[in-house]
Amino acid sequence: MGDFDDPDDNSDQTGLKSFSTTSTILEDGDVFQGDKIKPEVMPERARELDAIHSAIEPAGRGENPRNLFIYGKPGQGKTAAVLLKRDQFADFADQEDLNVTIVYIECNSANKSYHVLTTALKKLKGLDRKPRGQTLDNLYSDLFEYMNEHGGTYIYLLDEIDRIKDTSDDELNILYKLPRAYSSEELDDDVGCSVIGISNDRRFKSELSPRIKDALYESEVDFPPYTVDQLTQILYRRAAAGLHDTTLTYDDGEVVGIDSSVVTERVVRTCASSAERERGSARQAIDLLGQAATIAHDERTEAVTVEHVEAAKQEVNKNYIKNMLNDHTADDLLTLCGLLYLEARGETPARTNEIHTYYSTYAKSVDETPLVQRRMRDRLQDLKLTGVINLEKVAGGQRGGERWEGELSIPLDETIDILLSDDSYAPRYGHIAEEIASELR
Repeated sequence: MGDFDDPDDNSDQTGLKSFSTTSTILEDGDVFQGDKIKPEVMPERARELDAIHSAIEPAGRGENPRNLFIYGKPGQGKTAAVLLKRDQFADFADQEDLNVTIVYIECNSANKSYHVLTTALKKLKGLDRKPRGQTLDNLYSDLFEYMNEHGGTYIYLLDEIDRIKDTSDDELNILYKLPRAYSSEELDDDVGCSVIGISNDRRFKSELSPRIKDALYESEVDFPPYTVDQLTQILYRRAAAGLHDTTLTYDDGEVVGIDSSVVTERVVRTCASSAERERGSARQAIDLLGQAATIAHDERTEAVTVEHVEAAKQEVNKNYIKNMLNDHTADDLLTLCGLLYLEARGETPARTNEIHTYYSTYAKSVDETPLVQRRMRDRLQDLKLTGVINLEKVAGGQRGGERWEGELSIPLDETIDILLSDDSYAPRYGHIAEEIASELR
């Protein structure tokens, strides 16, 4: 028998691993692809779903829906919950022949009032591309003209609303203009309008001007981190949907576990416990179980084990961090490097002036002109919004005021390793990462 003729081997005659159209582990791997699959039920967020329901429901009675702000760290089901209620209400509106339009906008890619407006107009009018070359005033006029002409009620879902960074006057800010459109007589009496904002930053409200807060805020709901029991329930449902020979088990109509030949409840709970300790993120828990199942499939084993979960952790953490870093600009990452240096030396939480010192050094090392401290602090705020760092105001600033202090909220070693060895980052940041690694304590 030749070197590659072993019937238990997964290789073909060339020694390469054989492809397969099936898997003994994965029935539908897409179930574990994070945001690719929207949940159909979210019992762990019953209270939060009720709050969203209460904000939207008045539109079904011909009344103006309420403004609502939703807070919570990444991976807590905020967007999934809003879209679940959006889809439910859209079906209801179709059945009842209601004139209600819900517009969902990701502010990560529409981070100024101008971009939110052009995105809204593109979606409402079914345009091939966003309007160009118009002033803010013209865009507002265009939007309100459309709403008056078509009538009905409009609910704007603004995801990552904290990304909207306007330098213009409050009166031109989308967060001021939309909620006041009726009272300022921009909209006809029979046209309704509300805003549901989703934010990763609980401090976002406190940083808004009083005028915007007065115009915008009616009610709010907080999405706390998932508990290990909640994450376990979420993973049970994903396992039943995505793994072979896996079904949910019930007691008095409630899910209490799974019956499976390819994964145990212990393995599922291990994934849930790991994610709960890290960030309480459902997204991370789902990624971890999916990666462990993929490893089990690649090894052609009969079941997913705790060992597969342990092997998956490092890869999932690294991918999680990379996805976070991918959202940031070069200035953001250089600012992060300044904080990483202080973190490696055990000198965090660190003041912004301390971070600025090392940020400036690293910016110059890659031939960039350093931002002034105030501008660099804006970069820290952006890093905070995606969960890369913690940034807090503390007492004790100059003349008895307040100051900002930051510290890392993602694993230090993995972050350094990405900057040091990943092809996307090493050419620019590798030499900085080497210096930071030398300071590890």
